[in-house]
This record gives sequence, structure tokens and C-alpha cells, in this order.
Amino acid sequence: MVRKQQLYAVIVIGAQNIFMQIVDLASAQIVESVRYDIDLGEDVFSEKQIHSQTVNEIYEALQAIIGLLKDYQIKNYRCYATHSFHEAENAEYVREQLYERTGFEIHWSSESQEALYRNLATYTYMPDFSDVIEKNAILLDISSGSVALTAYKKGKFMFSKNLKLGPLRVYEVMRDVKDAVPNYVEVLKDYVASSLVDFIRLLPDASEIHNVILMGSAMSVFEPMTENSAHTLKFSIKEFDAIYSEVVHGNDQFVVKKYNVDRSDVPQVLPVMILVNQLLKSFDIQTLWVTALKLIDGMTASVLQNKQDLDISLNQKQQILTSARNIAKRYHVEEKHQDFVIKYSLQLFDRLKKLHGMGAKERLILELAAVLDDVGSYINNHNHYAHSDYIIQNSEIIGLSNVDLKMVAAVARYHSSHTPSSELKRFRDLPIDQRMIIAKLAAILRLADALDASRQQKIKAIRVSLKSTTQLVIQATANDDIELERWIFKKKGEFFESVFGVQPILKGRVKL
Repeated sequence: MVRKQQLYAVIVIGAQNIFMQIVDLASAQIVESVRYDIDLGEDVFSEKQIHSQTVNEIYEALQAIIGLLKDYQIKNYRCYATHSFHEAENAEYVREQLYERTGFEIHWSSESQEALYRNLATYTYMPDFSDVIEKNAILLDISSGSVALTAYKKGKFMFSKNLKLGPLRVYEVMRDVKDAVPNYVEVLKDYVASSLVDFIRLLPDASEIHNVILMGSAMSVFEPMTENSAHTLKFSIKEFDAIYSEVVHGNDQFVVKKYNVDRSDVPQVLPVMILVNQLLKSFDIQTLWVTALKLIDGMTASVLQNKQDLDISLNQKQQILTSARNIAKRYHVEEKHQDFVIKYSLQLFDRLKKLHGMGAKERLILELAAVLDDVGSYINNHNHYAHSDYIIQNSEIIGLSNVDLKMVAAVARYHSSHTPSSELKRFRDLPIDQRMIIAKLAAILRLADALDASRQQKIKAIRVSLKSTTQLVIQATANDDIELERWIFKKKGEFFESVFGVQPILKGRVKL
């Protein structure tokens, strides 16, 4: 019996290309993969605007994609624009123009989300990936506008950081310098090295990193090498050094002829090679791995795993939580209290599901807020919730959209009883349903935080029961007196009652 295809398309608008992959959900196979060149990056990185000519380029590419969707009779698809697109000051106007002209609803993707999907691409499609990261590695994803560096230690994700070091962006920024100084290569080296300082500083045991994995849509001289290879390419440091020397000392004509680089991409070659070289020099790197995998490969891998939705898998969730815990460690959050609040906020969430009606995504937002709600104490314990809000919104948590990050920050901010409920109006730019989620999660987090008001983890277990439609009783078993917890719980419970219409009551007994 012939299995009927279930076709789904993923479209990604990047700085220099529009990619589309058509996947068969039934067989978990990629049916078609296409790529169209555009000049969006040149507009955005130099002038912060998307010009009408570029809009027409994007429109023509999307029209070709519409033709393919019709040929394959595909009705289920999703279109994304990378962070480079929405850096433009007129990004929202252009998105609306393209919607009116093509019918495509374009969804924004954040740098943190993109980093997560690139990681998924390597997990899914790179044959040697598990072995490579077991020996400690840095995944270096190079797109036109930015570079995502992800560190792995003993096979586990450590952290990820995005840098505005994409080769097209660097070329646009340094264009005037190139014409003005005689030693452009040395200036470019200094510029790249200075941008890598923070990443290297945050990476513990830098000397133990032995592998670098290179991937992305702007890999310079390496991209033609991978086009005809179904496998990952492996370079020794000596082999890379030979290529690097040729590129740095060769002219544009030599690079085009020797490495089959498109002439229009030649200005991006030097920034890429210097970036990789600086990274290799910073660590005791033994091997450079090069793969043709790109962002869209991670997105389609997620679709195949989750059948149409870019949901978060268990492995991705662990990376997100690890990213948040690393931020908490950086700001010296007290771990025992943190673990207590995480444990009981999730217990309350799970046991009150009928009351709040939220799902897995909201549970993750609550967990992240519980991990990070006290980071602001590093700045000042007074009004620490406001400092937590600021730190979270200005941190990188891999896998989160900009809206998700804002929601985590808001839930963390409102975990304190000192924050007036009326301040939720400051999030008027969020839809009412998202503001309600913030309120519900903050109300739950307040109760969990109150259960450890003394910071001594006296409570060892809780039982949760809705005694009536207006009363929630939490029966706590403790190893010491919990009068402080009762008092704080009553104060923080007022917000819970306002949100849910249910009065929370803490009862307890000491069990020695």
C-alpha cells in the first residue's frame, strides 16, 4: 500500500537568501529544497532600511515559492523572517506590504530561537556530532548579519552567545576603514578579537575546547566545498592555516578562481576567515569540522519531530533551562532557595491546572522565571524585582522569542509583593491573553516564593486542595515553625485571590 504524502513547507527570509524546504511528514523526508538570492542585508546593515527594490526582490522570490506550493498542492506552511529582517526600522511596514501582495503571514524569529534551531540541525543531521561535542566543542554558526557561538562540554550544552559579527555586517561597517588604512587586515583582526572577548571570558576551562564546528549561510570559501559533500568535512589546524594564508595574502581574483566563490561574496571572505582564525587561536583547537547545515534545516527537523509545529523538544528545553541557570549563576542566585521555588511553583502549576488552564509553554515560562527571579539582588536587594526584570530582558536565553523573554522578565518582576498589580498596564503592547498569562504565573510564583520566606527551606512537602470554588488550601509539612511563611503567604496570596477569585490559605504542621 502506497503511503499518502503529508506535505508541509517551511520558508525562511534571511539577510541574503530566502530558503524553502518542503517536507513529507509521513515519511520524515525532505522533498524539495530551494534558495533565492536577495540583497536585504546590504540595506539593513548599512542604512537600517529595506529599500523598495529589495522589497520587490523578496516579492518575486515569494511569488516563485507560491508557484511551488501550488504545484505540490501544499496548504500547510509557515514563513519566518530572521532577526536581520526585523532590525530594519521599516520592518513592520515591509512585512505588511508583503502580506498584502502575497498573503504570506511572516513570523519574526529571534536570535535566541535561531541559535536553538541551528543546534537542533547539528543534533539531527551531523553524523559525528555527539562524538565531537563529547570532547568539548564550539558550534560557530555564521550568517550574514551575526555569529552564534554555542559551547558544549562533555557532550552537554553550556551556553550560547550571539555577536554582531556576520561577514556582510562587518564588511558594511568596515567599508570606510578599508579604503582609509594601509593595514586593513590588522585592523579587522583587532575588531574581531575585541568582539570575541566577552564570549571567551564567559567560557570556563577555555583551554579544554578541542573542536570547532562551522555551519551557516555565509561560510565563505567553505560553502562551495560542502555543496557536493553529503558528509561533514574535517580539517586539521594545519590544513586550515594553509587556506587562511592563501586567502589573506591572495587578491579577489585568486579567491574567486581557487575557491569557486561568487564574486559578489568576495568582500565577506576575509571577515569569515579572520573570525575562524581568531577563535582557533583563542583555544587549544585540534580539529575544524565544516557542515553545510543551516537554520532552515533545524526548523524542518523540528517540524518533522513535532508534526507541523515548531514546538520545543525535551533536549531543547534542557538547553533553554541550562541557559537560564547559567545566567542565575553569573549573578550568584542562592541555589537552595532557587531550587525550592522551582519545585513548588511547578507543583502548584501542575495541581492547579483546572484552575488556570495553561499548558506546557506557560509552565516553561514559569520555571524560567523561578530560576531567574532573584538575579536582580546582585545589583541591589531593594527593588530587586525591577533589576531582575532589566537583567532578564537584556540577557540571551537560547530558544526564546523576544515576546517569551519579555514574559519571563515580567513574571519574575511581579513575584514580589512590593510590585503594585496596576503596573501590569505597562505591558499594553502585549495582547490581553498574554498579560493574563503573566498575571496568573506571577500569582503562582508569589505563593511558591512565600513558602520559603525564611530562606531556610523549612517546608518539606505540600498537599494542594480546592476546598470550594473560593478557597485553596495548601497543607504544608515542615521541620520547624512556619509563622513567617504564613504571614508572607497571606500578603502575597492577595494577588492570587485577585487573579483567580480564590483565596489561598496556608496550613501547616511540624514534623520532626
